[in-house]
Amino acid sequence: MNTRNLIKALLALFLCMFIVLSSYLVYVVGKHGPRWFASPYNIRIRTQKSNIIAGSILDRNGVVLAYSDSNSLRHYNSDISLRLSVSHIVGDDYGQTLGAEALYAKYLLGFDKNAIEMIKHIDQNAAPTGNYCVLTIDASLCKYAYEQLDGRNGAIIVMNYKTGEILVCTSSPNFDPKKMERYIAKEIELEEGAMINRATSGLYVPGSVFKIVTTVAALRYIKDVENMEFECTGELIFDKSTGKLLGDSKEIDKDELTDKYLTLIDFQGEEHGTVTLKDAFVKSCNSTFARLALQIGSKNLYKTAKDLGIGKEYLFADIIALSGSYTEGRSEYETAWSGVGQYKDIVTPISMCLLAGAIANDGAAMEPRLLKSVQTSTGAEVYSAAYRQSYSPLTSREASILREYMLEAVNSGTGRRAALEGYNIGGKTGTAELTVNGKNESHAWFCGFIDSEKHPYAIAVVVEYGGSGGSVAAPIARRIFGKIVD
Repeated sequence: MNTRNLIKALLALFLCMFIVLSSYLVYVVGKHGPRWFASPYNIRIRTQKSNIIAGSILDRNGVVLAYSDSNSLRHYNSDISLRLSVSHIVGDDYGQTLGAEALYAKYLLGFDKNAIEMIKHIDQNAAPTGNYCVLTIDASLCKYAYEQLDGRNGAIIVMNYKTGEILVCTSSPNFDPKKMERYIAKEIELEEGAMINRATSGLYVPGSVFKIVTTVAALRYIKDVENMEFECTGELIFDKSTGKLLGDSKEIDKDELTDKYLTLIDFQGEEHGTVTLKDAFVKSCNSTFARLALQIGSKNLYKTAKDLGIGKEYLFADIIALSGSYTEGRSEYETAWSGVGQYKDIVTPISMCLLAGAIANDGAAMEPRLLKSVQTSTGAEVYSAAYRQSYSPLTSREASILREYMLEAVNSGTGRRAALEGYNIGGKTGTAELTVNGKNESHAWFCGFIDSEKHPYAIAVVVEYGGSGGSVAAPIARRIFGKIVD
């Protein structure tokens, strides 16, 4: 190759590298730009706050959640219960949290306004004013949901599974945005984890709500599994040294049990006898789901969990959220426990709410929306949310089967206390077992939906150390659904 051809080849190579780099830059800015802009380290935001009167934040019904006075001082709703119930969603004025104050600073501080609009304020000798952000949440419903936690730690999230609008998003413990300056100065001590929005970023052991994932995996990897029958004796026995399944309590003499064995038991040792997949789901049979997990295999469970959004990277436009994770079991014992939602399974309330909504919505998960519209101070709308599908975790057939199972779980199974007269409620309970300071504790879970065209809402409830999902979380879901349809 002569020198001229070599130069041409190098130029072509550099051009290709430039195009690839430029394309990647456009991609990452498009994906991560809003998050970078919302960073508390963004100097432009701090500077702009001293030059403009920030716009107000309102709920979907026009309730003012945050506003600025003529001196640019930020104020929050006077109702302390309401203020606490939406504190993680609204955020704070000091950049300590990633609520609406930070995520929508572009609008609130007028970065989206053009030069002509800014000149108008100068001509009128008035301080520039940012735009108003109208959120999708219903503040009164958030307050009601927060009260249902009754001082306990946990989270509740409700979404419209047809549009993705977040109607309720509340978390406890929380913080008071009015006192943020005092928190920063250490004048008031915050409860541990109070700045974390548990509804979107709380990482929890799922317990039996994870059986939704195992059910989908069984439908995908076990032929004709809906028509199979399984025998539940209430207890499975594993070799302690190898983690290998030895049999159930009828096959192994319990009198011979020593410290060489490990057991996997059903809730309170209940025996379910002969069950189908649907029966096992409705009754939340640990033994059956443990056996299913072994038949499916940890690699297929991992793949299914990720397909359903657990371990998937969430890059939503309106909200920052975590999705959880699934860890493959290294032994049959670990894989069996992972299939019932224990071992190292981790989920977030929003991931389970999205999954429940997708089941109700024929397999399609809509992207969560928190920003409904942006308006000028005179009421002119400059932005309106476009609703779009985020991903399709299930096929229509899988969604139909899971919807049937979840409706029956509320009708006659572990979720009966979520039933609401006059409405078809579907759901799955979970009692996530964990050990804290040597003591056995349980998180109470419920995720589900209203099967209704008029009220298309999905919910996830978790109450930390609350006990049984059926007795604690399911009634909370019923009361919130009742309030929504009232």
